[in-house]
Amino acid sequence: MGNKIYIGAMTGTSHDAVDISFISIGDNIILEFFHSTKIPKPLRLKIKKLIEANDSSLSDLGAINKEIGFLFSRSINKAIELSNIKKSSLKCVAISGQTVRHEIDKRFPFSMQIGDPNVVAKETGLPVVSDFRNMHIALGGEGAPLVPEFHNQLFHKAKNPRVILNIGGIANYSFIKNKNEIWGTDVGPGNAILDAYCNDYLQIPFDRNGAIAAKGNVDHIELKRLLQNNFFKKKCPKSTGKELFNIKMLSKKFLKKKPEDILCTLVEFSAKSITDSIHKNGHKNCEIIICGGGGNNKYLVNRISEMAIANVILSNDLGHDIFAIESMAFAWMGYKRINNETLRVQAPIKNIKGLLGSITKSRP
Repeated sequence: MGNKIYIGAMTGTSHDAVDISFISIGDNIILEFFHSTKIPKPLRLKIKKLIEANDSSLSDLGAINKEIGFLFSRSINKAIELSNIKKSSLKCVAISGQTVRHEIDKRFPFSMQIGDPNVVAKETGLPVVSDFRNMHIALGGEGAPLVPEFHNQLFHKAKNPRVILNIGGIANYSFIKNKNEIWGTDVGPGNAILDAYCNDYLQIPFDRNGAIAAKGNVDHIELKRLLQNNFFKKKCPKSTGKELFNIKMLSKKFLKKKPEDILCTLVEFSAKSITDSIHKNGHKNCEIIICGGGGNNKYLVNRISEMAIANVILSNDLGHDIFAIESMAFAWMGYKRINNETLRVQAPIKNIKGLLGSITKSRP
């Protein structure tokens, strides 16, 4: 392996676990080790409250920023121990931070991630690359999605256009046409509202395999109302977050229905928002490769497959763990930044290049 191991660590909009990937980079990008650490329930609830309430004190925000920094540090150190990879082989760790606010339509657009990189640098003894999104915004992008160029590197196949669909808390996809063109957009809620309903109303983390949803019926009135949200009228590429797609979107009347009907409708909402975007953007004849936790929801995947009228597979089918793709992407972005290699930023007028991410070191 030599000195070519890069670590990526992320929590994502689902804020349920810290996913950590170790990659080596040569002619190909190779996943050397993957580990996931569940976020303790008390901290998950703090993150949930911070995102949904939007009224945290500066004191609370500062404290949770440090707490998540220590969470990342412990998770990364445990993964290093389990990997049996020599620390001298590790070049850096790139962290996404926990997104708590993403407001791109403001006069001063921003994306806020917490998880202090200074803590991670000190506790791991590694250079830390962080805060990718705000330079992306400064250069004319929206701070999300960040992954199209990585998806291009990992999934490009000559003369075979592909859609790489990541279903996390928020769903986004990349269109992979050739090595020189990148394009990506957020498209809707992914798992966000599904999981929020399961947590808040059923006291379960998620609907395993979509088993409950598969027994229900779609409420077409509520579905039509949800799909009329202004987000879906905006031109792609675009970005969004849980400040929009959360359980507050749902009508009080709808929330009185049977759980199976609610979940069935929310699966339909997620699947239709994804496939409508793919079709409207002219990518409907492409093979769709699904990654992210939503790939485990068999009912959701089936509905996407039926609506898309395209070949739909999981990234697992190509040898890439659905849960590892996004943390692999951050590891790759860490590799690019630590070696001062620019990334392409998809902006409304034209794509430009820039150095994404800030480097924090605990020692010279």
